[in-house]
Amino acid sequence: MSESGRAFSLSANHVGIGVSDLSRSIAFYRDLLGFNVAYERGEVTAEYMPRLVGIPGARLKIAGLDIPGLHLDLIEYIEPKGAPQAGPPNDVGNVHIGFTVDDMWAAYHALVAAGVRFMSEPVSPTVGPNKGGWAVYFVDPDGVTLEMIQKPRAEGTGDRG
Repeated sequence: MSESGRAFSLSANHVGIGVSDLSRSIAFYRDLLGFNVAYERGEVTAEYMPRLVGIPGARLKIAGLDIPGLHLDLIEYIEPKGAPQAGPPNDVGNVHIGFTVDDMWAAYHALVAAGVRFMSEPVSPTVGPNKGGWAVYFVDPDGVTLEMIQKPRAEGTGDRG
């Protein structure tokens, strides 16, 4: 029994994202965001997979990517195809992944130069745990919402890029 009195305990394992083109998404997360490719499984033929995902006849490819503190599974459904693009951040069930970044403005300028689409320029939160730092939403090639947060710096060490 867990410390909370439940019969089980949980810890984070990974985040999975459905993508339309596995190779393109691997390149985005690896080349632009610095993820390491842990594995590429190609088409998963295991008989349990359609039962696991709850989609009869599902055929999919998976790649696992890592950065410190996060394992990301990128999943391309070969059959059946899903929606071609992620919905907006206000859709029920839509999630975003937040990353901590050490230099918001350097990251922002590099990603803009690479053609990444942002919702806005970085903003400086005026309340909450990130007050005085920087935050910005951007999207991956399939429209999945991502966020970068730069924690507030010590007084007098941070300025706008």
